[in-house]
Amino acid sequence: MNRRGFTLIEISVVLVIIGMVMMLILPRLPSSDSENLKISARTLASTLRYMQERAATAQTTYYLHLEPGTELTRVMESAADGNEKEPGDPLLLKRPVKEGIVVADVMIPRLGKLNDGQVRLDVGMGGLRDFTVIHLRSPGDKFWTVMAFPSSGKVKVFEGYLEEAP
Repeated sequence: MNRRGFTLIEISVVLVIIGMVMMLILPRLPSSDSENLKISARTLASTLRYMQERAATAQTTYYLHLEPGTELTRVMESAADGNEKEPGDPLLLKRPVKEGIVVADVMIPRLGKLNDGQVRLDVGMGGLRDFTVIHLRSPGDKFWTVMAFPSSGKVKVFEGYLEEAP
């Protein structure tokens, strides 16, 4: 009797090997602009939340520097002499916006819509000073909106270009 085919063990071993190879390869594949945009919006929101928590617990002030029209974003910390320094927290040293994603504009009610120049958001022990709307844009002109609410300390993320909270 001559049987042909694969045993269940042979098939299982091949599937495990394929799964391991996929786990190594998939993270290295380039992600799409829309995925980078979504990740950037969520990371920026998380960074703002974390800055508020750190400012309250460390009793210091952090600054989020944004340059509308560019990819440039960075977090700085208030130094004892009143200047700014790089934060001591390694999580705040990471860039919140992925390469290729642009800060389209920043809206702060008392300042209006800021399309260029530099914007500094102050996050102190009481949290963020102003209601802030940050629009991120992908190279394909898709938008995500990050809204920060100073009264509650909440930071929300929305797909698309929103100017007011829904």
